[in-house]
Amino acid sequence: MKKPTLFTTHGLSLRLVAVVAAAGIAATTIAPALASPPPAPAAEPAGHSALGEAAYQRPLGVIGSTPCSPHVWQACAGDTSEPNTSPFQLGNPMAQPGLGIPLGGLGAGSFMINQAGTFGPWNMGGSTNTNYEKRILPQAAIHIREQQPGQTATTKTLAVNSSEFGSVLPAWSTLDAGSGTYSALYPYGRIDYADPVPSTSVSTTFWTPIVAGNDESSSQPVAYFDVELKNETSKPTNVSTMFTFPNAPAHVGATVQNTPSPVPSVRTGFTSHETVDHRNKITGITLGASSPTNTADSQNSEWTTAVRSEPGQRVSYATSWNADGDGSDIYTPFSATGSLPNSALDDSNSASALAVEMNLPPNKTQTVRFVLAWDFPQITFGTEGDTSWMRRYTSFYGARQDEQNNYVAGSYPGNQGFAIAARNLTRRDEAEEAVERWWKPVAFDDTVSPAIRMAALNELSQLTFNGSFWESGLVSSPHQTGAPRPGSAVPGTHLFHTLTGGGWADAGELDVQGQMAIALRELFPSIEADWVRATSEMIAQDPNGRVPGSPGFNPPVEGYSWWHLSAPWLLWETSTSPATPETTFFDRPVKYLIRAYGAYRSSGDDSLLRDAYPAMLRLWTHDVLPRIPQGDTLPTEPATFASTYDVMGQSGGVHGVYTSGLYILAADIMAAATEDAKRLGISEASTVDVDTLNNTRAASLEAYESAFWTGSYYKFTDAGARSTDVFVDVLWPQHVAEQLGLPDINPPERVTAHLTNTFDHLTQVKDSTGHMLGAPNLVPIGGKPYPVIPGRPRELGFQAAEVWTGTNFEFAGTLIREGRRLGRPDLVADGNELAEGLVHQIYSPTAAAGGAFAFNTPEAWNGYDTTTYRAAYYVRALAAWDTYASARRQ
Repeated sequence: MKKPTLFTTHGLSLRLVAVVAAAGIAATTIAPALASPPPAPAAEPAGHSALGEAAYQRPLGVIGSTPCSPHVWQACAGDTSEPNTSPFQLGNPMAQPGLGIPLGGLGAGSFMINQAGTFGPWNMGGSTNTNYEKRILPQAAIHIREQQPGQTATTKTLAVNSSEFGSVLPAWSTLDAGSGTYSALYPYGRIDYADPVPSTSVSTTFWTPIVAGNDESSSQPVAYFDVELKNETSKPTNVSTMFTFPNAPAHVGATVQNTPSPVPSVRTGFTSHETVDHRNKITGITLGASSPTNTADSQNSEWTTAVRSEPGQRVSYATSWNADGDGSDIYTPFSATGSLPNSALDDSNSASALAVEMNLPPNKTQTVRFVLAWDFPQITFGTEGDTSWMRRYTSFYGARQDEQNNYVAGSYPGNQGFAIAARNLTRRDEAEEAVERWWKPVAFDDTVSPAIRMAALNELSQLTFNGSFWESGLVSSPHQTGAPRPGSAVPGTHLFHTLTGGGWADAGELDVQGQMAIALRELFPSIEADWVRATSEMIAQDPNGRVPGSPGFNPPVEGYSWWHLSAPWLLWETSTSPATPETTFFDRPVKYLIRAYGAYRSSGDDSLLRDAYPAMLRLWTHDVLPRIPQGDTLPTEPATFASTYDVMGQSGGVHGVYTSGLYILAADIMAAATEDAKRLGISEASTVDVDTLNNTRAASLEAYESAFWTGSYYKFTDAGARSTDVFVDVLWPQHVAEQLGLPDINPPERVTAHLTNTFDHLTQVKDSTGHMLGAPNLVPIGGKPYPVIPGRPRELGFQAAEVWTGTNFEFAGTLIREGRRLGRPDLVADGNELAEGLVHQIYSPTAAAGGAFAFNTPEAWNGYDTTTYRAAYYVRALAAWDTYASARRQ
């Protein structure tokens, strides 16, 4: 087999109550270490999308160049006079233009339909995927054939060959760039093709049944392809559509973006067969792989393409054709007759095809409903793939777990490709209704800016594509110890994580993912509850009663800060010493408390508090209180890694406004949780005095105001370097307190004053179109943002100069929420304008980055120049859901 080789903003940002009208988006190319071509000219807006005004839109196949900064990426800009920056490429991958909607359920393995309409990149998860695999499947495509009586047939492959992603097979007649419109609003993607054949309009909607609150639906390894065909003439026409797909590998480690993987993945022993479900009128072709030489991630795996025929539709198929050829063997019979021979064209079992033919009456529309399903039941970790778990979806096809949530050997029947496809095709209409019950109220919420809706929904795609792991039982691992593994205490617990992203393979890094956890809490509460339970078990086992930074954090490789996942949730970061003043990452224990209490409070599940409260108390006692110096009432910070804002150029031994606010929030959480724990009779709560917790809070709150309030704003720290700087995330603890129904940390009048007096200062840099570049982490009071700091030296606090996208989404949400709560429409308008600016910089073809950040939003860019950025495809950007949660009707 061959190796897998629009957003537009309408109107102006007005600082009024209801700001913004956004609606379209772009892309760009990447060629590491090579000079980038000039960016493609921005195309005109594609018009209204069937997915609504909030949808991202781009002309099909119009893919520009990647942003390439001489400050950081000088090699790709053609300058070789400076040292090679490949270490930054290793840990901070460059942006990839042209990405699109990923398909596949949470933890099921996933691939994108990119903006050229081809199948890729890929991320099936596990140790191979420290990042996604930049590959497409040249054999995978949807094709259209049309023939009117007495006319020559026309056949087209509904994809654009691109230098960025590669080409489909050479014998196929593809589309030109710009011959259609690509739209995306997760979990839906859609391509409206511009006259691929003379008489029939064609569109394809592709989606996966991601349903809020529904584990079964959201875990499915399926992708729907609804091909809509309309005869635009007054004459009948014969129309056929064909879906081709190869017997593809799970992983091609050499294609992993920026960091090729040495982890082996072998998939051989190809098979193919046809199956028909006559009752439901479903025909499927299953491509399998079974061999003693296969690795666990690929053994007994299957791809199934299937179609449910409607009245007047005639289905035909080819169970095998040559995936290593030029594609003519399958294209020739389809082009000649619009049908296939219902047999194999060769004995390779390397690719399959399904065709649907119909006579389409004048001015009538029919939809062909294809589905792609895959059954790769195990996900593996380790350099040899020696740790294996069952994927979450397998629970709904027979897999069982024992009382400790280990996989019961032999319970999964295997070879479920057709069963998955048939079940999902049979349930297709109800699945669409279930998706739209949660999606439509967001997608079409006209009280919220289209820009915010687009970012909130499209960033959710990280939950399926960013190294997504969701398990249904441990199969085997050499890393099991005598201690119970996390996630084994409560039957029915299913562990989930995504990666930090941006080249960091940390699984579920707490300080980062704590800022986007509201999306899990609101949309997938069972996932969040299971994370709380498993993390509580790790705290109970930690020798010093501390929370791990990640359930899958391993030591640095070759001295550089990226990680290879050996066995997440089995090899995890236990502490080596007790917490003391100036211990790093004060926010980690507090973010655990936020997530634990938030999950309990939003679910009303008393059993969750019973499971979590002992760990919450242990953490408070051993990982929070010991960080407060004796005789002090606030935590002190080290000069670096004080929190998730880890390299800011501050002095050590100071009090920081962010960690101090989090300490007060933690005291409030413990007081509220303890009251409920006493009510429930949780024994550990009997010795805790709530009045003492409240007194701690009161003393700390008084010290906080004295240390940080200047009379007009809250400053960054109470002493030392950069102490008087304006800090972007001062009010996040207050923001979370409001979300959790806890008392105010900051007095309302000072909230108003702080936001009013600092917003313009933080957002003073705008681009040539008047859009904000965002708020840098720190800005000197009365001054300008810090300049770019080449080389990113820690001692100079390079992160102070950066705009963090996730933080800015939170900040926009804070402005909107506080503006509404405090009756200040100007703050609401500020939040909307900031959100629109962020979305413009990420998605718009007219922004400096050319839209290349779409579907791989970076962690950060410089406060003056978005093309100097860091860590593309970073999970913190999921905080866009926080912006939406703040902006929607309360």
